[in-house]
Amino acid sequence: MECLPGSKQPDDLRAMGYDVSVAGDGERILPAAVIEKCVAATGGALEPLKSGSPRLVAQIVTHVGFVKVRRYSFDML
Repeated sequence: MECLPGSKQPDDLRAMGYDVSVAGDGERILPAAVIEKCVAATGGALEPLKSGSPRLVAQIVTHVGFVKVRRYSFDML
């Protein structure tokens, strides 16, 4: 199986008695991997929110992107 970094699923399976081991790393394309917060600019156009800006977010846009995954293996009981 493949999980995003920080996933608790491998630990949950271990707690249920499965012998889960790391089988390597990889990448996947996810439909909402990139999250972009936008603010309204002059004239109503959207522009990316700059770090530390006090402006209110007008829209959150998601994009396709690559993510790192960790691969695990285990025997089905």
